Amino acid sequence: MIIYKKNYINIAYYEAEQLLEITWSAYAASAEYREAMLQYIHILKNYEVKRWLDDYRQARVVRLSDQKWTKEEWAPLFYPHAQQLDKMARVRSNDISARISCENMFKTVDNSTLPYSFREFEQYGEARNWILG
Repeated sequence: MIIYKKNYINIAYYEAEQLLEITWSAYAASAEYREAMLQYIHILKNYEVKRWLDDYRQARVVRLSDQKWTKEEWAPLFYPHAQQLDKMARVRSNDISARISCENMFKTVDNSTLPYSFREFEQYGEARNWILG
């Protein structure tokens, strides 16, 4: 079931699998980006999510000011709610600049300390198989 859809993002929830699948499909301006990111927290509060799949293949660069906002303001709100997750997978962007901006946002996170399994993938199919396995 689609729970949030804009021209730059699609968020779907699959209740049977307790899977949230987020697909970024274009550049999002600052206000759009932040609105979408805040949806993550709303969803974790209102849905039983155990598996999380971020598909960034078509994602574009995140502005520096939004990278800073993500690290300093959004992340402290998100991570307490993410405690309910069992697994998170991220499919990397095909755009090198988008990859760099994503890495800049999350380089301070030590994935080994997360309370859930986390893996990054180049291929969507591999990520989906792992998240559901």
